[in-house]
Amino acid sequence: MLNNRGQLLFLLVLTLFFSCNKDDENSGKTQSDIFVALPTSPVKLINTDGTWLVYEMHIIAPKMDRVNVFYNDTQLLSYTQFITKGNAHIASIWLEYPEAGWDKELLRHNFEYRDAANNQKSYVYNLKIDQQYPDPATVAFPVPQGVWLAEGAPSASSYHTRAIFPYSEPVFDYEQQGYLIGNNPQRYAIDYAMLVNGLPYINDGKNLTDWYCYNLPVLAAKGGKVIFTENSIPDNTTPFELDYPTDITNANGNVVFVEHTDGTIGTYCHLVPNSIVVEVGDIVTTGQELGRLGNSGNSFAPHLHMHVLLNPEGKTLESYEDGFFMESSPYKFAQFAKLGDVAPGFLDQTPIVPFTSNTSEVYSDMLPSESDVIEL
Repeated sequence: MLNNRGQLLFLLVLTLFFSCNKDDENSGKTQSDIFVALPTSPVKLINTDGTWLVYEMHIIAPKMDRVNVFYNDTQLLSYTQFITKGNAHIASIWLEYPEAGWDKELLRHNFEYRDAANNQKSYVYNLKIDQQYPDPATVAFPVPQGVWLAEGAPSASSYHTRAIFPYSEPVFDYEQQGYLIGNNPQRYAIDYAMLVNGLPYINDGKNLTDWYCYNLPVLAAKGGKVIFTENSIPDNTTPFELDYPTDITNANGNVVFVEHTDGTIGTYCHLVPNSIVVEVGDIVTTGQELGRLGNSGNSFAPHLHMHVLLNPEGKTLESYEDGFFMESSPYKFAQFAKLGDVAPGFLDQTPIVPFTSNTSEVYSDMLPSESDVIEL
């Protein structure tokens, strides 16, 4: 999904949020007005802004004010930017990760919230952490060499970080004694749009073929087995407009899912219709062409959306919607050059102001950050 227009899908799925019964008689919970659970364990992520411990917290409470995160007596973060609908709240936590890790294996979370009568209350949640976390796995870039805008790349403020796909009803996790609200398969996604002379297109960008990246090959970032494809969703023919409504039956446009040997799944979205050149069951190698970069699904301009999914339970993707209800995995690239960055919303400018490089620093074993401009 591309830039702030990509948040159309975020807003779409947010409207599906729910209110849950906080007094579930089967929960065995003694404090019944706040519940906290994590959809996945914390992970280490490295981008051009630093090294981070990243995790998401799903909270059920009448009203959230903030959560303060402590290591020992040192406050690491005061978080207020919850995604909220009714009594369901999500906190996307990004903590600066020390090079040596942490000696003690506990982070304390002090939740400040209000009960149904608007009384101020607090709740302490202790999260067990590892002393050290492994670096993410390395993948190749899924696009050809050139200069690319890494729109929505992983950061605390990226729209991909906040793209929740909620369940129709909350799921009570008995082990954590809390409710899981939904999944975010896009948490570490990047939207790739090519720049030439600092611009993404020629003329006014109103034709698909004006965009430098349109119809370029999409490449396998890591080898594996093709487990799902969709090839028949039309392109949106006029950039900056959608030709048809999007929901979880078509939002990713034409897609290819590639299962890697470690069980993770590479996901490639918005491809040109009828351009996919692989089939389910094919074994592909890193760098192999999968299809062509397009503008199908929830896409307001040609780009490639790519992310990596976790699949610890070995789920089978039987329908298009299944890919939305999985969690995401961080990853890293062996090397790229950062030429600078742009403000989020760069592609929405009218007229667009060309990007001008102000650096050329080579980075290794990490990801770009939100709105970095990189050269491959």
